Order: sequence, then structure tokens, then C-alpha cells
Amino acid sequence: MKRLRRLGFTWFIWLLIAALGLPALPAKAADAVTFSDVDAQKNGWAIGSIYLMAQKQVLTGYPDGTFRPNQTISKAEWTTMIYRLFDKYRPNLYATGAQKIDSFADVSPQHWSYRQVSEIYNQSFNWGVYGLNNRGQLTFHPDTQLTRLQLANMLYSFFDTRLIDRRLSPNDVCTVVSEFKDIPSYIYVDKNVYEQASKADGRYDAAGSVLMESNDVLPILFTGNDKSDCGFGSDAFSNAQASSLASLQASGIMTANELGYFRPLDKVTRAEAVTILNRIYNYLKKNYWLGDYSTIELEQQGTGGSTGAGGGTGASGGSAGNGSSGIYNPDTTTYFPDYDDRSEEGGSGWSSDSVINVTDYFDDKGVLVKDLQKGEIESALTPKDNRYLTVDLKSQDKVDLYIILDGKIAYLKQEELPKVISVDGVKLVGFRTAQRSPNPMRVGGTTATLTVQLSKEQPESTKPGKKK
Repeated sequence: MKRLRRLGFTWFIWLLIAALGLPALPAKAADAVTFSDVDAQKNGWAIGSIYLMAQKQVLTGYPDGTFRPNQTISKAEWTTMIYRLFDKYRPNLYATGAQKIDSFADVSPQHWSYRQVSEIYNQSFNWGVYGLNNRGQLTFHPDTQLTRLQLANMLYSFFDTRLIDRRLSPNDVCTVVSEFKDIPSYIYVDKNVYEQASKADGRYDAAGSVLMESNDVLPILFTGNDKSDCGFGSDAFSNAQASSLASLQASGIMTANELGYFRPLDKVTRAEAVTILNRIYNYLKKNYWLGDYSTIELEQQGTGGSTGAGGGTGASGGSAGNGSSGIYNPDTTTYFPDYDDRSEEGGSGWSSDSVINVTDYFDDKGVLVKDLQKGEIESALTPKDNRYLTVDLKSQDKVDLYIILDGKIAYLKQEELPKVISVDGVKLVGFRTAQRSPNPMRVGGTTATLTVQLSKEQPESTKPGKKK
């Protein structure tokens, strides 16, 4: 690019800026960023992330004042967004020896993303990032328009594989992935049949690398008896793709929708990309890893949206008040559309993002115990045909609870628990704790116990005339 400037082709630079929507221009003031085509109704699930990333120049708008939220992104554009937001993350720049990649045959020094691609991708990026051409040269395919599945596979290797939840056993991974309705998975009892299946669909090239681009969704292969008793086999690609999908689902970074569809071949849009980036940022921050990768401070306004990072709406507001009967009533319980600052002791300021992250699991008695020094409790359950949910929370320190009912958020102080909640007609209930005064330096942490119990009949203690 410097060479082009020296030749005076400034018109070329401006055309490039307009084409990519990734300008290296001085940042505007935060309150000056507006886009004519970002609609609060249509893009409400992503609007917070759009403006956050635009303010930080991670992904900006176009000269005509538009953001083009539905426009797709390429691998090079995704790489540049990662490069800008995570400004300390340069794996290949600091790699040595066998980990270092010297160059990609299809990313020349004149390519607009050469620096970003060259400084990020080293040999640790095993899946969905690079492959070999017919001359045996490494290729990156920078202009490939990313599908959701391709991005999910790429995320397996990012951030030292910290996006992969190591708490998920192979059986957990198998169970989660088996629920996706548009990503095929097969479980083989016979390991020899498994081995044959892994070689039958041409998923590997002659060099043993997974094919980079395909119009098909390659099936994920497991060994075992059924989805409650299965695990990994020898096919490394299946294991990596399954681990990535299950972990992204559990963390809420990229998920299937309420019906179980991940939309693997849908192209990743600009609105989806900034939302996924925002969720990755928050995930790393929550786990105290962000300092390893970024010096940038984002003033969070919520990542918004449904669990699919690409549709749905955020939580809606409502009127204040708690029913005196002890039964949760959606018409009288307070919903907080942005941040909750009710707590005089110093509320957590947690966003009312309606995305439900599942990082913790109840046992068969409906009990979940966690040291909150390792992160807040984030869990969920499906009421099915039950009409009532009794929830309680015990801890050494004051810990409050957010409850998400099909996207609507209620806040309960610990003093209000236990509570009986009406879940009649509710499809999904999410939980997230919020410490009032968290102290990450505290020795021993804060242990919290969340207990849930579903029932078809209203508990006797909450019926009119009964003592509570």
C-alpha cells in the first residue's frame, strides 16, 4: 500500500476503503457514530455491538453513512476485525521455529490484509484456516466469504484454544452436537466402521489436511452406543468441529436457534460478526483472560439478541412490582431492558442481554454448586409441561439472581428467595448470578448453591391462605 501511495494512486485507496468498509481513518467521537440503515427493530439484537465496534474502528461504516449490517464478510475482513479489537494478539509475529508460517501463496505483500494475516496465523491454527494448493504451497483464501460453520471451525484455534470449554467431556460434546438439526452427526458402535466413514467422504486432501472449502456440511463422527453414551474417535476433524460447536453453544458466542438450527452454510453478516466479536471479548474478560489479548476498553451496552447471533430481539421493558402471593407473575414482575442498578449495596450492572449462556449444570436433584471466584453461575432449564418453578439461592456473601424467561429478564434479590415462578408456556429459563461486591482477590472465593424444582401443581405453601 505504501508503494501505491508513493505512486500517487490515492483514488485507489479510497476505492479500497469504500469497498471493504474497513477504513483506517481517525475515529469519530462516540456520540457522532450513526448509521442510516441500522434499524432499532430489525437490528435490535446487534445494535449495541454495531455501535461499540464502530466507535473503536473495529468495523466501521461506509462513506454514504450506512453500515450494511446484512452484507457478508470475508476471512480477511474477519482477521482484520480480530487484529483491531485484540491488539495484543499476534501469534505468528512472535512465533519461532516450526510454529512460524513464513507466507501464504495467495496473500502477497500487496494484499490489503497482508499484515493482519501474516501476524496472526501460525501453525497452531489447524482447522479451517489454511490448506495446500496443487503445488504444495500454503494458501489462506482471504476473499472467501465466511459461512457460520467455517467461522466456528476457525474459532477452535483462536486465543490459545481458550474458547473451547475443557469442562465439557466428550460425552457432553456428543450430546450437545447431536441436538443440532442441520449439522449431521453419526454414532458408530463398531470402530472399524467408524474408521471407514472418516475416509469415505473425501474430507481430507492428499496431504492429510481438511478441505478448506466445501458446499457440503461434513458429518461429525462419534463412537459409542447412543447420544447419552458416546465420545470421540480417531477422526481429529470431527473431534475439533464438535468441540468448537459445543463450546460456542455453551458460552453463547455462536449458537443454534430455539429450534435447534445452526444455519451452517449461511454467510456471516457484518452485524453477526460484530456481535460474535463482542461476545468473545466479554467471554475472555469474564474469565480474566482479556489482558492477554487486548488493551481496548469497551463500554458494554449488551450484545443483544437471540441465541443465534443473527436474529431475534432483546428483552422488553415492563412495569415494576412484585406479586404478594409469592408466585411470579409476568405481568407484575419488573423487567429491566438495560442495566439494573436497584441494589443499594452496589448492583452488578449486568446487561440484560437475553442470550442465555450455559456454562454450569444442575445435578439430577436440581442443585448447582459453584465457587463464584471462577465466574458467575450461568445455567438454564426447559420447563417442558411443568407450570411452576421453585428457585432458591444460598451463599456466604450477598448474591442476587437474574432469571430469563424466553428472553424477558427478571431480577431477584437474595432476600426475595426462595421464590415460586410461573413457567406455564415458557420454553426456556435461564439463570445468572450477580455478586453485589465481588472480590477476585478473596481467599477461598464465594460458594453459591442454586436450587431449582419444577412441578405441575402450585406448591402448597404459596396457595392463598397458606403460610409461606
